[in-house]
Amino acid sequence: MKNNNISENQDIDLLMLHVLTELLEILRSLKRPNTSETEYLDSSDVKRLLNISDSTLNRMRKQKKIPFIRFGYKIFYPKSFFINAMQQKNNMI
Repeated sequence: MKNNNISENQDIDLLMLHVLTELLEILRSLKRPNTSETEYLDSSDVKRLLNISDSTLNRMRKQKKIPFIRFGYKIFYPKSFFINAMQQKNNMI
């Protein structure tokens, strides 16, 4: 009887380990920006590109004027957004 319980506990432990490993892999893939499809700029790149200050960039982010993603403590902005904005501005001129 004890051997049967030990075997069942080991099976459950192995199943839990497998499930947790799969979940960890899914979480890692969700947190990673997909740089193969989209290039990103960091805050210093955007400030240099637009010639703006930290506070202006923060305000633009809070007002949802520019798209961004957080990766840990770092913030990234899709490069394509700025390219499209510049192209639209050039088309207006």
